Amino acid sequence: MIRYASRLRSWTMILSVILVACPDASTDDDSSHSVVPSPEGETPTEVPVTPVVELTPVTTPGTTAMPTPTSTPAPTPPVTPTPPLDSDHDGYSVQDGDCDDNNPAAYPGAEEIPYDGIDQDCDGLEITDADHDGFDVDVDCDDTAPDVHPNANETCDGRDEDCDGTADDNAVDAPTWYGDRDGDGHGNPVEATTSCTQPEGFVADNADCNDADDRYHPGATEDDCTDPNDYNCDGSVSYEDADGDGYPACNDCDDNNGAVHAGQNEVCNGLDDDCDGQVDGSDAFGAQPVYADVDGDGYGNLEDLQMACSPPEGYVADGTDCDDTNAGVHPGAAETCNGVDDDCNGKLDDDPVDAPTWYVDGDADGFGNDTFSSTACDAPPGYVAEATDCNDLDPGSYPGATERCDGLDNDCNGVADDSAADWPTWYIDADGDGHGGDTGTVEACEQPPGYAVTPDDCDDTNPSVAPGAPEVCNDVDDDCDGEADEDPTDAPTWYADDDQDQYGDPDTTKIACDMPAGYQANGDDCDDTRASVFPGALEACNGLDDNCDGTIDEDAADAPTWYADNDNDGFGLTGDTLDACLLPDGYAQADGDCDDDDPAIYPGAEELCDGADNDCDGEVDAGLLGDDPLCAGSSCASILAARPDATDGLYWLDPETDGAPVAYLCDMVTDGGGWTRVARWDRENDGDTLADFETLMTLQYNNMSEWIEGTSYIQWSDMNSNADVMAYARPIEVPNGGETRLILHYYGYSMEESATFFYIQSGDQPTNIVCNNYINSAGYSSLELSYLPGYTCPNQSAGNLNWNATWTTPAATQIDTFHIRSFHWDGSHGDYSQLYRFELWVR
Repeated sequence: MIRYASRLRSWTMILSVILVACPDASTDDDSSHSVVPSPEGETPTEVPVTPVVELTPVTTPGTTAMPTPTSTPAPTPPVTPTPPLDSDHDGYSVQDGDCDDNNPAAYPGAEEIPYDGIDQDCDGLEITDADHDGFDVDVDCDDTAPDVHPNANETCDGRDEDCDGTADDNAVDAPTWYGDRDGDGHGNPVEATTSCTQPEGFVADNADCNDADDRYHPGATEDDCTDPNDYNCDGSVSYEDADGDGYPACNDCDDNNGAVHAGQNEVCNGLDDDCDGQVDGSDAFGAQPVYADVDGDGYGNLEDLQMACSPPEGYVADGTDCDDTNAGVHPGAAETCNGVDDDCNGKLDDDPVDAPTWYVDGDADGFGNDTFSSTACDAPPGYVAEATDCNDLDPGSYPGATERCDGLDNDCNGVADDSAADWPTWYIDADGDGHGGDTGTVEACEQPPGYAVTPDDCDDTNPSVAPGAPEVCNDVDDDCDGEADEDPTDAPTWYADDDQDQYGDPDTTKIACDMPAGYQANGDDCDDTRASVFPGALEACNGLDDNCDGTIDEDAADAPTWYADNDNDGFGLTGDTLDACLLPDGYAQADGDCDDDDPAIYPGAEELCDGADNDCDGEVDAGLLGDDPLCAGSSCASILAARPDATDGLYWLDPETDGAPVAYLCDMVTDGGGWTRVARWDRENDGDTLADFETLMTLQYNNMSEWIEGTSYIQWSDMNSNADVMAYARPIEVPNGGETRLILHYYGYSMEESATFFYIQSGDQPTNIVCNNYINSAGYSSLELSYLPGYTCPNQSAGNLNWNATWTTPAATQIDTFHIRSFHWDGSHGDYSQLYRFELWVR
């Protein structure tokens, strides 16, 4: 439609030009009409054409220019402007930008309809992404939803957000489900999947500790005390006995307390000791009888009892209530005049609390004696209600009688001899020193407390001041004689301090209330002529007893430190010291001796090749290890560790520490150095013999048919139809870390049924260096096959072998043996092996 609309616009523009140029050109002759192409499916439009002189052809891109007529030009009539053509009457002409003047729905600003193939708003564009999510409708499975497109995240909502044809697949919010293979409702935490809906055989719980057995899951029963399995996945099993009382947890009501288990005696302690489900039951040791207390008065019915460690609700420990229906009746209750035994003592109205008290009136003066009384509802004979007689044997003593100085309380006011007509005068003794002052008096039959007979105290506020008191140092007239501090009894002794060190001379003293000038209260100075000598002074190396402790120069602060020197080489042991003013015997001023029993060993001594640290620098035979049999190393690696600058060469080693050192060749450079050559046989270069080989290697087994010494090799072969085997070993005495370097030249011929092994061994563990194994076991005896190494040869091949290289094995455990083993059998075809040289290094 867009293509045809463009053509229509082109032809419309051509027609407009023609009409402008020839406004009157018209004819009814069919031959005078030109046919204007119309869009497919429409009837072509006929446009009248009149020849115009010198009319320039109008060409639209993509069309062919119309030919210019060649007839004689006619006079050009006046041109009248023609308004723009608006064929579809939508208010826009082609000149106005109407992109389809035959479609009234297409014009600038019209509403664009998505996906219809028509440019309604004439902007040259068609809407293909209605939801503006960046994806056209041809790839967007829902162009009305901006959250649905090929790059959207799938969520659990039943929609296909990512347009892959499947809803809710790989949803970002899908929950995790766990495989439940045993169907116990608990899943395996390592078998997980995510899905919007619960997959069959999966659950949300992932706490199953054994998903192959439905007996295992959280909450499972563990009631078999002999079963060690953790069925409930809690990390423990019921057969455990945490408290060690012999009862497993499933049969023990408290597996944290060894005193609690079945069969235990129940005691009154707040625990279920025998695990019968009852705490402190009636049969518990220590249980006491308790009694029902119906009336709640704290006393129970003796006839209604049970045993318990402590009274339950409604019960009490006392069962002596004589009437458990009356809360006012119980032992100890107040007896009243009511005809009831309120206190349960078996008597009625005895000592009732509401009964009046009656008192014996022995002297018949109308006043009773409160010493003898009787409580009764009715007054007994000889008793009165008044109990205020203070002397019921004296009819002259009673309340209101006249008081006399006779030691009796005549008026019964509670005080004897008060207000008596015949009492003497007493003086206040305020300080209680037995001497009264002049501040007040009192009259009484007996001397009252706080009063004295005489008023002669000169200071009645101080009990230390009175006539005859001892005089003391206090600026007070203590003895009331008119003088202060004369002949005091408490005057201290003062000691002369001539050196003014705050400590006095015990031999020069004075006695006085106040310290005289130049004296001290102490007499502890042992030398009052030196101010630096006194108790507590720092002892110094000066030949004096500076601190007055009776010892000279002990623990002096400036005493130097001396070091025990047992070998008298002038250097002592660092940790064995003595501080003293003078050098003690057997001590030295310098320390650092690393061997105090050898006078030739001390700091700075000459280092010797003797296996000792002569100069005490912490290194034995420093710089000399391996240079002499006396300071042999254990391996080349040990020498390199002690002498990082060591070079290649021969060094003395004592690998077996047997006191028999041997010179070994050391490689101190290759791959970090520290290599010890432990075996070398070289016929190719040095002419070593078969005898040398037999000396170097230890024979373990050999039934090879032939041994030959070639010019540059030794050769072994079976040379018959029998299978033959040779096995040699070389012990490795040098300590090592398991690394080996084998320099080897070896040739094997026709090895189709044969094998050769070069390997090392650590204890019973073999490790291959280089090997070939292509044997047919049918040709070998069981004895011969027993010499096969205990590992699989990684390099299997047939035919000839030519090994001429260096093999290095990685570090492992220390190796102790090097092996060469060879197997030959080819049915008398003459296979053989040739050994030219080998050299073995260890580290």
